[in-house]
Amino acid sequence: MPLICHTERSSGIAGVWHILESESELLELARPDARDLETLSTYRNESRRKQWLACRVLLGELIKSTFVKIVYNPDGKPLLKGFLGEISFSHTKEYAAVILDSYNPVGIDIEKVKPRIEKVRSRFLNEDELEYIDQLCCRVGDKETGRLAPGGETALPGTRVNQTEISERRLEILYIYWCSKEALYKIHGKHSVDLKNDIHIRPFDYFCKLQGYLSALLTTPEGTELHRLQYEMISDHMLVYTLR
Repeated sequence: MPLICHTERSSGIAGVWHILESESELLELARPDARDLETLSTYRNESRRKQWLACRVLLGELIKSTFVKIVYNPDGKPLLKGFLGEISFSHTKEYAAVILDSYNPVGIDIEKVKPRIEKVRSRFLNEDELEYIDQLCCRVGDKETGRLAPGGETALPGTRVNQTEISERRLEILYIYWCSKEALYKIHGKHSVDLKNDIHIRPFDYFCKLQGYLSALLTTPEGTELHRLQYEMISDHMLVYTLR
């Protein structure tokens, strides 16, 4: 069973599912009702149908239930029928991710790390964030990465990391920012939230590790909220979810 990541919290739980099953296998696991099947039929792409099903299979696995019914509020935010808490979904071609909490708003996002994000970074990052990312990348170039080099050895402290390594780490940092903002966007659940101007990632230390923590400010008409998030690399994907 491809449940590859399972994190329990004081009032909730999060998980990641590696989508290895066929569509028919996922259908058997998800057991969608007639209305769900009608919704599923609107997706012409098989990969998209598998992602939709995998999210529901994963949610059922997390809550230990064979019946999962998802409904949506007028803004398109998902809700678990009969559950008073909050949930959030994310998916790619290879993974599905779910987080739920009995009391607190939650958000989760998983994305495959790709170079194309460099072309759109100014659309979701403000000037302060762009400047700080450049500073982080300079630090990465001069410090120990803590990751294995091709020959199996670990870079020594003070060793200059090559440009390819710096570029790879830069992509990871950009995706930490992107996924963090997407997770917080899902918490608010309103289309009026602007990733660039309403969500501000606070400076954090990036040690080139596979996981870490950061905080961010989410500003809405109701006020400004401080949120903590955790990021984690899963294969070539970046996962970020909110913490309470």
